[in-house]
Amino acid sequence: MSTTRLGRTLVGRWRARVANNRSLRARCLIMRALVWHGKSDVRCDSVPDPAIEDARDVIVKITSTAICGSDLHLYDGYMPTMEDGDILGHEPMGEVVEVGSAITKFRKGDRIVVPFTIACGSCFFCEKELYSCCDTTNRDAEKAAKLMGHAPGGLFGYSHLTGHYPGGQAEYLRVPFADVSPIKIENDSLTDEQVLFLSDIFPTGYMAAENAGIEAGDTVAVWGCGPVGQFAIQSAWMFGAGPCDRDRPSAGTAGDGVQARPRRGDQFRKNRGRCV
Repeated sequence: MSTTRLGRTLVGRWRARVANNRSLRARCLIMRALVWHGKSDVRCDSVPDPAIEDARDVIVKITSTAICGSDLHLYDGYMPTMEDGDILGHEPMGEVVEVGSAITKFRKGDRIVVPFTIACGSCFFCEKELYSCCDTTNRDAEKAAKLMGHAPGGLFGYSHLTGHYPGGQAEYLRVPFADVSPIKIENDSLTDEQVLFLSDIFPTGYMAAENAGIEAGDTVAVWGCGPVGQFAIQSAWMFGAGPCDRDRPSAGTAGDGVQARPRRGDQFRKNRGRCV
């Protein structure tokens, strides 16, 4: 066996040993994470644990995380500026295990949901509660502005156009500006599955319904009933969407009050329908 092959074999065995031994991982500060290596090439790798880098950071031990449809843009190579070794994921939650010196909102042991966006809380946009446009957190703002016209805020696990922050499809996550966006789960009886969607997908559907200006009794059409569409439907009910054609459930109703696939647009015009 050549020296190079022997070296690779020993490194591979060491990584496998570290990955399967918790105490050894703790000493070596190694975690497992989903890592992008190129188009259609995502692997579960051993990578360094995150560490506190700023007084407003916390470190979260991930207990649940989700895969977003927008992750396909990374997997398929549609989103530019991904780099070999980037850690994916932007819909996580977990337990706080380390706290920066400036953080008073959380303490070790708290369960928190971590939203997709990273916001400073004090810039022009954050003061207007437009957190995804934060002027402070995108470390790739100049590059993003050239491509998009205006840079968004920093985002977890989503390329070198949005700050190149390691994502939450990992065992641990560093959360910058943790005193702004993360949500503490006060009720321990709520399971991860009941609150995880607050990280991204439920607010997305809610915002669609909110932007539609739904009023009590409105009939609402939702085009596309994937997960975000389903949350848009739930949110439409929250805003008071009224009953639709109950006599013809086969017309594509997604549930009381919301029509998922309308057959005739005039039915919705007659009922002052609004489209989400």
